[in-house]
Amino acid sequence: MLAQAQWAFGVRGRDGSPPRTPLTQWWDTPELIGGASTMMGTGVHSVDLLRFVLGAEVDEITAVTDGQTAARPLEQLACLTLRFGNGTLGQVVASRLLPDSRNDFRVYGITGLIAGHHSMWEARTGRFEITSDTVNETADYPEALLPNYVAEIEDFQRAVATGGQPAATGLDGLRVVEVTLAMIESARTRRSVKIERVEP
Repeated sequence: MLAQAQWAFGVRGRDGSPPRTPLTQWWDTPELIGGASTMMGTGVHSVDLLRFVLGAEVDEITAVTDGQTAARPLEQLACLTLRFGNGTLGQVVASRLLPDSRNDFRVYGITGLIAGHHSMWEARTGRFEITSDTVNETADYPEALLPNYVAEIEDFQRAVATGGQPAATGLDGLRVVEVTLAMIESARTRRSVKIERVEP
């Protein structure tokens, strides 16, 4: 299988992000953000989505980022190649320099395709489709900012009330941190990095 996800944005004619407000300037401060601004801003969500859709963890990563300079010490474009534990290869693009990005994801398999068009965003939005010899379904979601946040909070409240696990757990957070650290190392050393997972 091949899995792809892209979450990027930008402003036409602008070579970089718009100026930050005082409360958000930490996003552009390497010592505070941890060394990977674009990956931590949007790339982590793309990796999470592919993990959930595939039901598999990332075993290895190769990362290429645009050149950091003294004036711009954090990456604005990251291209990642992932190897998942189930054999699937993945591609993730995260950027703040692509104003016309469609923000899609796709999973290609030998029996069909799962895709989200214009769906990689904070809002619930876009079109989702499943295409195969036996299933052909689509679902459209008009853009609405709050439903994803409401569903996340309600799911967490249910977990607290019932003593169950939320859909996204602390372990999921750990796994994406492991991928992010491997991405930073791969981009810095210009080599593939195998992910050393911490087991609970």
